Amino acid sequence: MARDSAWNDNRLLRLPAEHPGAGDVVLRAVHAAVAAKLAEGELPYAAVLAPAERNELDAADMRRLGTLRGASTRLRGLLDRRLRARPSAPHLPRSPRQPSPARSPATG
Repeated sequence: MARDSAWNDNRLLRLPAEHPGAGDVVLRAVHAAVAAKLAEGELPYAAVLAPAERNELDAADMRRLGTLRGASTRLRGLLDRRLRARPSAPHLPRSPRQPSPARSPATG
């Protein structure tokens, strides 16, 4: 099967990374694919930046993409901004507090 274009290939990588239902496996696959493209000297910048907004991927792993051959100074700057703008990880609901045992003045 012939590939239409690098632009189309990169778009096909970006779309699943942006999908809210994309899980860890999908995001890691996109990460690996864009890492390979960057290492080859390609410029899949939108596909690199899309998973950077997701908390499922480690920020250090995402920053390593900026060290690959196809990464420019501009991409590194955009990547850093996206990583800093990530929403904080969702907090798990707390269980109701259990009453603490009464302390005696001696153990206080």
